[in-house]
Amino acid sequence: MSDTNRGCCLNAAEEHDMLQFMRGFAILLVVFQHSAILYFDADFCMRLISFCVFIDVHIFMFVSGYLFEKKRADYQKIGMKRFAAKKFSSLGVPYLFWECVFYFGAFILYRLPFSAGASLMNTLGFSKLSLSQIFVGLLTFRYSYIQLYWFLFALFWVFLINYALTRTSGQTQIIALVSLFILFSVLAVVFKNDQSILLKISRSFLTFGFGRLFQKFRLGKAFFNDPTLLLVSLFVLYFVYRIPVSIRNEYVGATLASLRIAAIGIAGILFFFNLSSFLLVYKSALTKAMSILGNYSLPIYLLHNPFIVHASHIVFKKLSVPDMIGNVFSIALGLVIPILLYKVVIRKSALLSRLMLGI
Repeated sequence: MSDTNRGCCLNAAEEHDMLQFMRGFAILLVVFQHSAILYFDADFCMRLISFCVFIDVHIFMFVSGYLFEKKRADYQKIGMKRFAAKKFSSLGVPYLFWECVFYFGAFILYRLPFSAGASLMNTLGFSKLSLSQIFVGLLTFRYSYIQLYWFLFALFWVFLINYALTRTSGQTQIIALVSLFILFSVLAVVFKNDQSILLKISRSFLTFGFGRLFQKFRLGKAFFNDPTLLLVSLFVLYFVYRIPVSIRNEYVGATLASLRIAAIGIAGILFFFNLSSFLLVYKSALTKAMSILGNYSLPIYLLHNPFIVHASHIVFKKLSVPDMIGNVFSIALGLVIPILLYKVVIRKSALLSRLMLGI
């Protein structure tokens, strides 16, 4: 069979590689956005970061939805309780671990008998919280110091809701997911303190659901190794990104703005799916690099914390390293340090793997 026709019947190994390539691109965007904010001018930086933010984690949501649909029959056999326990182990445990590290770390530093701890927390933008606020924050993501782990929080609930809907018809599921998107967008306006996480969860319903539809109807056939569709998806991505949303009604405005971001995410997903198909057909050094990043995307996501990039930025500035070189090295460190931590330390301890990574 010729390479150009392989999209019609990818085997399990090729399908796995495709998804890993997409994860590789997604984690590269995540680390890049945390580095870009330190090295580029404000206007260009914000446009660049928003572009990455609107796409990177949505790729992860898409892949999760794709795999959920692929394993749906097996999931249904284990029942809701076991499924929820399984997802809590892989998502809830590392979420609680990392949030507790930051919540209680700040709680202790704020209450040290000298002022250095409180000054450090204020400099980092943290707020002094009570134990009751920390408890509420862990359950609702309110007051969260580090937004990095919203993905774990959102994906856990998206998984559970999608599982609860699997026993209904396909049409009912689509209507329910779109309704949940609208509901969470409206709630984001009502509960302004929780706006960020509610809007992110609302969009997650769409991109996770898109991943399910993509797998169920084998939509990848239409996007596999097609240069025309690669360019079209890139054009659509740019076009949707440039669409302004200005609605006076804040409920409608929030919903449309969130829908626009979800559309950017879906366009980005299609672009990187098609790009990943080229890596599968035309193997190169980039193919190997994206495969490695995809294989280590989870530890990089959970361990790379922006502090690695910020710390390297401070060092490079003191050494008078040019911005562009410093940016490249910051990205490299944001990728390499988590991989080394995982391979040298965490992987050798079942307890650390379970607590920090959920694996």
